[in-house]
Amino acid sequence: MNSRERFLKCMHFEKVDRPPFQQWMGFWPDTIKRWYKEGLPIGMDIDDFFGFDRRAGHRGREGIAIDFGPIPRYISEIKEETSRYRIWTGGDGVTRKEFVDGYSMPQWIDFPIKSRKDWQKMKERLKAKDPRRYPLTWSEELIEKLNNRDYPLGILCGSFFGWARNHIGLENILYLFYDDPGLIHDINNFYEEFIIGVLEEVVSKVKFDYAAFWEDMAYKNGPLISPKLFREFMLPHYKRITSFLRNHGIDIFLVDSDGNTELLIPSWLEGGVTVHWPLEVAAGMDAVALRKKYAHNLGFIGNIDKRALIQGKEAIKKEIFSKVPYLIKEGGYIPEVDHCVPSDVSLENFLYYLRLLREIFGMDKGKDKG
Repeated sequence: MNSRERFLKCMHFEKVDRPPFQQWMGFWPDTIKRWYKEGLPIGMDIDDFFGFDRRAGHRGREGIAIDFGPIPRYISEIKEETSRYRIWTGGDGVTRKEFVDGYSMPQWIDFPIKSRKDWQKMKERLKAKDPRRYPLTWSEELIEKLNNRDYPLGILCGSFFGWARNHIGLENILYLFYDDPGLIHDINNFYEEFIIGVLEEVVSKVKFDYAAFWEDMAYKNGPLISPKLFREFMLPHYKRITSFLRNHGIDIFLVDSDGNTELLIPSWLEGGVTVHWPLEVAAGMDAVALRKKYAHNLGFIGNIDKRALIQGKEAIKKEIFSKVPYLIKEGGYIPEVDHCVPSDVSLENFLYYLRLLREIFGMDKGKDKG
C-alpha cells in the first residue's frame, strides 16, 4: 500500500496496513539546531532521516505553494534593533518584536488594518487572479506529474478568523464582532470569493486528496469566539468552500487550530470539516474521549503530548500506550506530536517515540521498513 492509498483509507476510516507515519506539524528551528549537535546529519532531509511516509501539500516537500498573501507585499522595515531583540514590519504589514536568542512567539505591536479604509486598501493587494499567486513551476508538466503521484497531496483552503486576526490584531478583531459586525461580514464575504478565485485554477487541473483550513482560534480554556458567533460569521463560508471543493473531488477537509476547540467541533462538522488537528493536550484536548463522542464522524491527527517527549522514556511510553493502540484500532487517526516539536525534546527521546510507533504499527516486521 503506497502512502497515498494509506492516507486516503485512514482518513475514510477504512482498513489500512498501518497508519501514516508522519510529523505534519514539523519542528521548531531551534529543535533542528539542537539535534545537529546530537547526531542529526547536517544536510540530510529530516523526513528521510526519520523514514516518514512521503506527503505533500500545505505541509510537505512537494506541494503547490499558493500565495494567499498581499501582493504587492508591504515594505519591510527594521524599526529598532538591539543585541536582544528587533522590532520590524514584515511584508504582511504587521509590526512585531522578536527576540534574537531562541524561538518564541513575537510580541505583536501594530497591524495594517485599523479602519474600513485600511481594509479597502488591503483588498487591492488581494487580487485572486494575480498570476504571481502560483509557483514559477506551474505548468502542464507539473500538473501531469502531480496527477500521477503515489503520495497524498493537499492544498490550503483558507481562514476566516486567523487571516483577519493576523491583519487586525486579536483584541481589535474581538471588539469588531460587536462594534462593527458589518465589517467582519464584509471581510469574510471577501475571503470566501478570494479563496475560491485563487483555487479555481489549481483544483480544476490537479486531483487533490485533502484541503486544509487554518484558524488558530482557541486558547487553553476554550475558543476565542463563541459558537454562536462562529455560526453567524464563519459557518456559511465554510459550507461554501467545502461544497466548492467537493465539486472538484475533494472530500477530506482538515482544520488546524491550537487550544481547546471542543465547543467549535459541532459547527466545523456542519461546515464540512472531516479531520481536526493538532489536538493540544495541555489545552485539555483528548482524542480518546473525542473518538468515543464523535465515532467515525471526525478524524484526528496529533494529540501526542509534547511535554511527555521532554520528560523522558517512561512518560513517552505511558503517553503512547494510553492512546495510540485504541485510536488506530478505531481508525481515522494519525499519531503525531500535538504541535511543532520543541527544542526541549532531545533527539534520543524523539527517536524513542518513533520506535514505539513503529513497533505498534508493525513497521519493523516483514517488508515495511518505513
